Amino acid sequence: MKSPKGKELSKPLLKRLTDYMWGKLHSPIYVEDMASKSNMSTFHFARSFKKTTGHSPHKYLTTMRLEKAVSLMENDDISLADVASESGFSDQAHFTRVFKKRMGTTPAAYRKKLKKSA
Repeated sequence: MKSPKGKELSKPLLKRLTDYMWGKLHSPIYVEDMASKSNMSTFHFARSFKKTTGHSPHKYLTTMRLEKAVSLMENDDISLADVASESGFSDQAHFTRVFKKRMGTTPAAYRKKLKKSA
């Protein structure tokens, strides 16, 4: 597979963008906003982001959201619905679908496994 054409994002710009993404993880984040912050068109930004990270902005963001969800699930006091919300998923069903597709198990089964290994 060919790598996308276009320039890579600079390290400082990528850091600013990932900090922005972490800071707004619980709410909708639009590629258009990240492109604007980068002074690029949406299309050019998406290609440059993928060239730099190896992932589309959406996939990268989803991975970040799953990382946050996994860290939140270590706390039994927070419900899976709240984990989904705090991680930026539209609802618990969406969270469960994405989690299962990426992790191979449901969030509830993953949490149960965490409890057993603790």
